[in-house]
This record gives sequence, structure tokens and C-alpha cells, in this order.
Amino acid sequence: MGGSVRVSTHTQLDEDLFEKIAAIDHAKFRRELWYTGEELRARVGRSGFFCLLVELEGEPVAYDFGYGDEEPGVYFSDSSATLVERKGVGTVLAVLEMVYLLEAGYRAVKFTTEEYDQAGRPLRQIWESLGYRTVSVDSGDVTMMMDITPQLVNSRVNDHLFSYG
Repeated sequence: MGGSVRVSTHTQLDEDLFEKIAAIDHAKFRRELWYTGEELRARVGRSGFFCLLVELEGEPVAYDFGYGDEEPGVYFSDSSATLVERKGVGTVLAVLEMVYLLEAGYRAVKFTTEEYDQAGRPLRQIWESLGYRTVSVDSGDVTMMMDITPQLVNSRVNDHLFSYG
């Protein structure tokens, strides 16, 4: 990525982390998708909050966070964004999240996305090609889910974190 990279994990939201997430959120997403401070703080207050933050040369460039879902054993991956595209940052975050979920005892991960993003990319199709299944579609919101198993996590770690070439 052309510099020093640091990935940190967080189970609480302090003002510094809040500002870093908000800066990435606002740079990456359309205004109507931005989290307000109240919305973000409410999500952080949920049971099982977990956040990964990526910094490049000390500047925040990506995050991924979520928390326990209402359904026992399911983790809701609420939001993920990266300012560095096509370098594998999002993939590495997804794999690290899976490692955490397996170690924390979650049996599945769930999230909601759009059918297409603002660039016209077919998000549901992309996620399905990665092994997620569509749980529901409601007013353009697509809920996706994947079972978390040791075999899946080992495969993703080997494919994306320890591949050389």
C-alpha cells in the first residue's frame, strides 16, 4: 500500500475512533447513507461491538464494525468502508472479521447491502459469488448471510492472508 499499515481492534468507541470512522464514512458514502453521531453511538452500545480500523502512515483509511444480532450466535456486520480500493484492504478486513467471529463463538455473519452501489456495481451478485446467501430483499435493501465454520475461515485465511505470488 505504499507505506506503514496498522490494523487495530476496538470493543469500545472513544471520540478519536468515532472521528476516524465518521471521516471515512463521509468520504466514502452518499450523504443519505452517512451515520449521525447518535446512530453510530447507538450501534456501538450494542452487545458484542467489534471494530477493525486500518491506518496508512497514521491516517485512517478503512474500518469494519458490527455487533451481536438479535438472533443468538449471529453477528451483524453493520458497516465497512475503505478509501483504498483494489488493493485488497476490504478483503483483508472481511477475513480478519471472520477470524474474530470464529474465535468469539459466532456461528454466522449477516449484513444488509444495496442491490447496486452508487458506481453501479451489482453488490448482491458480488457477495453471492463470495459465498453469502440472500436472506431477504426489502425496498432495495438486501440482507445477506454466511455460516462461519473453521473450514471456511481457514480457507479464507489461506487464500487471502497467506497467499504468495
